[in-house]
Amino acid sequence: MIDITGVNLIEFVKKVYELSVPVGMGFMHAEPGGLTSEEAAVYIDTDNRVAVSMDYVKGRACKMTVFDEDGKLSIRDQWFDHSDSALEQLLKSVGVK
Repeated sequence: MIDITGVNLIEFVKKVYELSVPVGMGFMHAEPGGLTSEEAAVYIDTDNRVAVSMDYVKGRACKMTVFDEDGKLSIRDQWFDHSDSALEQLLKSVGVK
């Protein structure tokens, strides 16, 4: 698991979306541009053990879950359907690496 405690979750969700691409029939639902802060907030639930849950968002295969264990936020070591370099880019963009 990768610790992302302290990361701005709105910016994290927006970057996950930006780095994800439409797959399969997702091309029918894909929209240009990024997520607004209001759209990103829909995927955040800080009152739950899963703080962020993103599967397909506007046709893009985001496939990201942020776990909350007593205030410590973490993500998996690998990002499903994404390259290792995409994960590195995501972490770097939010100040983790």
